[in-house]
Amino acid sequence: MSARRRGDRISDFIARLVAKRWDERLLGPPSGRAAGIPRSEDETRARRPGPDGPFEAPPVESGTTASPAPGGPRQTPPRPEMTSPLTLDRVETVITGALGYEVQRHVEDGRTSLVGMWGSYPFIFEIPEGHDGWLLISGGWEEPAGPALRDELAAAVNDWNRDKLFPTVTINDAPGGPAVRASYLVDLEAGVTSDQLRLHVDTALFSCTQALSRIRPLLPEL
Repeated sequence: MSARRRGDRISDFIARLVAKRWDERLLGPPSGRAAGIPRSEDETRARRPGPDGPFEAPPVESGTTASPAPGGPRQTPPRPEMTSPLTLDRVETVITGALGYEVQRHVEDGRTSLVGMWGSYPFIFEIPEGHDGWLLISGGWEEPAGPALRDELAAAVNDWNRDKLFPTVTINDAPGGPAVRASYLVDLEAGVTSDQLRLHVDTALFSCTQALSRIRPLLPEL
């Protein structure tokens, strides 16, 4: 696929993503929905810094091997993990296994997604229709802002998108007014290892929750 055609596909998908209206899956957890709570709060604090600190990715195992002791047997370096196609099952395994969270499957119009709560924000994990190999992770406010605050909220969203590479933040029209949605989109059509997938999921959750908690209407000081 040429670089121009690939760029057109990405631009078209992002345009449709930004134009999407309120997603009912972000209306809050129904009764019995599993929450995205870590097995241990200590694990979460150890993995993520404070809201003003830089994000440090968890260490990824390398394929290098320490030099053998003089006269000792030469060690064979482990084989690096090969990339595999992206599937929702693999995403669920990373979330519930490596990261220690809980999610629930949601089926709508024959398509399956994963849903869960991180902090006070509902999140969705999905492979968008017509874009196999792409991973979309998005979270949103549970409660919308007042309709009168839309212009101020739009200014805050524009400031975020201008200064940050990811996630992409949009305003969606909820039944009660405008609400903020943060989306992390990555093209994994070439395949992905388990470590790479874990890093993408962890980065998406951290950056999206940070955006959702920091963006507020730019109201004048009284």
